[in-house]
Amino acid sequence: MSSEFVPNALSAAGPVGARGRNDRPRFAVVAPYLPCPADSGGRIRIAALGRGLARRGEVELFARAWPVEFLGSSSRRDEALAHCARWQTFSRDLPSGLPGWDPWRARDATPRVLLRALRARHDARPFDAVVACHAYAAAALRCAPGALLVLDEHNVESRYARDVLRAPLREWGAMRRFERAAWRGADLVTCVRGDDVALVRRHTRAAVALVPNGVELDALAWRPPSRREGREVIFVGAMSHGPNVEAAVFLAREVLPRLRVEHPDARLLLCGRAPDAAVRALAGEGVTVTGTVDRTAPFLDRASVFANALRAGEGTSLKVLEAAAAGLPLVSTPEGARGFELRDGDSLLVARSADEFVRAIASVWRDPEAADARAQRAREVASAHRWSHIADDFAGRVCALLGAA
Repeated sequence: MSSEFVPNALSAAGPVGARGRNDRPRFAVVAPYLPCPADSGGRIRIAALGRGLARRGEVELFARAWPVEFLGSSSRRDEALAHCARWQTFSRDLPSGLPGWDPWRARDATPRVLLRALRARHDARPFDAVVACHAYAAAALRCAPGALLVLDEHNVESRYARDVLRAPLREWGAMRRFERAAWRGADLVTCVRGDDVALVRRHTRAAVALVPNGVELDALAWRPPSRREGREVIFVGAMSHGPNVEAAVFLAREVLPRLRVEHPDARLLLCGRAPDAAVRALAGEGVTVTGTVDRTAPFLDRASVFANALRAGEGTSLKVLEAAAAGLPLVSTPEGARGFELRDGDSLLVARSADEFVRAIASVWRDPEAADARAQRAREVASAHRWSHIADDFAGRVCALLGAA
């Protein structure tokens, strides 16, 4: 099943040239989930890049949607998607692709009804570019003949399938084969990390570019460590996501008890949507589990340390940039700070074991002036990753290739 929303008259116009009105390019953005609410890195990225494209042309969104994404206020959802001239959502339907050959995740992400709708819109009023978000939505790139084909890679999906989802060997192999074919079939592939760019370049002749993750800097009030009171340690993330669950359990079971030996008033705040049973069970003495919240900013403002204990995952952690933008001192595993120009002792403190986390957190409270200096340098890193600049760079790369076509 599908649903459609046309917020203005742009997409209701009859067939016109490929460039549409005022010679503005037309972009189709295909996403394997709805890019709102802004409660995960993937949703935030898709929405931000979509807004960048909308500043250059007309955007239509085709999203494989999930029931949980329709909870809450419809007005907030409409506001989040206001940059789209038209958006359509598609629930589970007949999967696309070939059973036993294409990975199930890709087949489910682009059901046949979505691909038919995209093809019909392109036939009626051609798109200049189609942007597939994640390799497992790349089947959409076959539905718009003549359009520029763009693949925005949030992760290397085969590694994500193997290391995070613990997918069976057959599914992992199918995803690896599928993503590399998608890289070869695209005109432009964008990645969030430099090492991902290097990997993709080995497998395609397409243009490959770094488009990092970002932060809405102005949405977060800056408050340095020396002006923060209390002993609240915060970790933010989708609390049903495996690596986040493991990090939350580690902080609550291993780090906090050790920390409270020296600082009995220390508390841990686990902030993020849809906590699973393992995270909910952590709530109790010294541990607060917020569940889904409208905004993380108030929780970042009240905490005194951001502890990111991620040990696995792909892409980069937007939550680190948000904490840096807010002035929270950062204590993180190397994996938690991957992909950003954050250096141990300069803009954050790196910790691996529980004892290292305890020492690093305690040092923040013991020496707020040093923490202020690190926080200021982390803020400078966050300032270089404003979503508006990153999204405009992304849209500029797409339009440059359109101009060269």
